[in-house]
Amino acid sequence: MITLEQLSCFKAVYELNSYSKAARATNKTRATVRERVKALEDTLGFELFETQGKAVMPTRYGEHLYPRADNLTRQSKEFYHVALSTFSTDITSIVLHHDDLIPLCLLSDIDDAIEREFPKISINWLQRDRAASLKDIESGDALFSIMPTVGKIFPNTKVGVVNLGTYQYAPYTSVNSGISHQEIDLNELTTEDFLLTENSVLNEMRYANISNRKHLVSNNDMLLHKIHKKGWTLLSTANAQEFVEAGKLRKIHIKETIGNLRQEMVLFYPLHAEIDKTRSRIIAIARETATAFANSSYA
Repeated sequence: MITLEQLSCFKAVYELNSYSKAARATNKTRATVRERVKALEDTLGFELFETQGKAVMPTRYGEHLYPRADNLTRQSKEFYHVALSTFSTDITSIVLHHDDLIPLCLLSDIDDAIEREFPKISINWLQRDRAASLKDIESGDALFSIMPTVGKIFPNTKVGVVNLGTYQYAPYTSVNSGISHQEIDLNELTTEDFLLTENSVLNEMRYANISNRKHLVSNNDMLLHKIHKKGWTLLSTANAQEFVEAGKLRKIHIKETIGNLRQEMVLFYPLHAEIDKTRSRIIAIARETATAFANSSYA
């Protein structure tokens, strides 16, 4: 009989090409990992690995079976997280993800609303790109993630999606910038230095390739520091407002656009959260707060 422990050991050896490294990764001894793989090979009737120097390499049978082993072990982990959430009654801490372009006023309102209803829960907001965020949601390490929509909205069958409406964004530059104060063509702007965050590229935002003179920065803090020296950027109007009022940024007027641009945003969450009363309520609070945000001047 094939066990999940055998598949887990097989998966670890396949990914690390080493029994010793697989042992450390699975918190087992090297002998135990080797025994589990050998037992699996005996059951199947063929070898899954062969030794090449100091490396352990998969045979063609191992190559063929790895995707299925990977899928089964991930399903087992998901089952475990679902089981925990089903019977968990006391939640003391939650992790929430967001993209750096999502309006901070919306995130702050969501935070306040959750704290009012669940004052004993610690709320942790982490800035993540789309891929890393979805990975944490699938594993149960994050309760939800608020992201701009790009391409395919539904990532997979394990993740639920809630549409949160839109937010406005626009081009901005330093008040001391040489970029014209008058309306300009978009083509003129593409010849200027374009500053954008790493998340914009990782999330495959459609505007990420708007200019050949783009400069990548780690986060908005670095972006706002750098823009005082050169270039322009795109920010949500909500996040830019305080810098405009402080006389640090000014909006660039583009002939091709009427008003501000709009970007849809969605909330991703693990489907198993629906069966937990507290988690499902927290997700509902975020949705309700976003509905109120939709009536603001920043939506």
